[in-house]
Amino acid sequence: MNISTDHKDENPFPNKPSGGYEWWYFDAISDDKEWSFVVIFYQGNPFSPKYIQEINESGGSPDNHPAVSISIYNRAQTEFYSFLEYTKHDFCWDEENQECKIGTNRFTKEMGGGNLIYKFHIDEELPSGHTISANFEFQSSIIDQDLINKKNVTEHHLWNLIQPKANVTGNINLKGKSGIQNIDFDGMGYHDHNVGLEPMKNDFKDWYWGRYHFEKATLIYYVMNRKNEKQYKAWLISDDNRRIIDQFDSIELEGSLTNLFGLTSSRKLVLKSDNTEITVQSALPIDNGPFYQRFLGQAIMKRDDQVAITEGFSEYIYPENIYKKRFWPAVKMRLRFKNQKPHWVQKFKRFYEWTW
Repeated sequence: MNISTDHKDENPFPNKPSGGYEWWYFDAISDDKEWSFVVIFYQGNPFSPKYIQEINESGGSPDNHPAVSISIYNRAQTEFYSFLEYTKHDFCWDEENQECKIGTNRFTKEMGGGNLIYKFHIDEELPSGHTISANFEFQSSIIDQDLINKKNVTEHHLWNLIQPKANVTGNINLKGKSGIQNIDFDGMGYHDHNVGLEPMKNDFKDWYWGRYHFEKATLIYYVMNRKNEKQYKAWLISDDNRRIIDQFDSIELEGSLTNLFGLTSSRKLVLKSDNTEITVQSALPIDNGPFYQRFLGQAIMKRDDQVAITEGFSEYIYPENIYKKRFWPAVKMRLRFKNQKPHWVQKFKRFYEWTW
């Protein structure tokens, strides 16, 4: 895993090979813990059966499979979900204006006064009648590009931690599971950029990662079980994103559970350093599929004879299952393709919500 903290290194990776993928990830949790969201822009959707089939048959290009996924949560319940794969011509990256557009969704980057600011707009109308129109702003101090710098020319995955912690404000106009709502959002968020230069299943067996915002620090961790080694890393980063307060080299996985698809993951992580111990508990998943899980979890930190507790996102992926065709019918119920008829489940509010 190549890890960096350089916001200048965010343009699309040129000439990604067949099987490659790239995403720009944003998440946030409101201050009152009532609302949270995850929005991801893709170039080379790694979860697309259509892309995988092309890779196997003719060497599909990631440029042909941009996508946007949107998840809005009210507490631990999904209130809105959309995952739409677009055509090659729907993806536009304007380097001069630092703007990314995929269909009706976009984000821009600005700098000023020592701050890094992302503004993004999402706008979707689903065949089921669900709709969303939202605007958000992520603002943080500019992270030192060498705060975490771990690079190896033989690595095929690049993880750029651009905003470990950001102040997030915005508004969501939503016609979701509970009807029409207008939400003014204030909270804390996170933004990163990932690039893979080969299919995930070639690079690692499984991958846990997460981020938890405490009052004066942010925990970021990853546990990657490679084909021939294990990589466990975690950092406690200062509130202004400019200093590593602590680094964890001891990470233990505990409490494995299996979902209805046969996917088994650990629901408890214990991280230890000389001065700090953090227990991350991922109880019920808010996204629970055959190869991917997302949790709204809890982190308990013991440091300097004090205890702090917060909520955040944990995620788990087992990429080999992405390539198993027996799971593709379930994926196609959730993933839509532009210029193609939607799956019949996606046309009915109650049925489509069941897939969330």
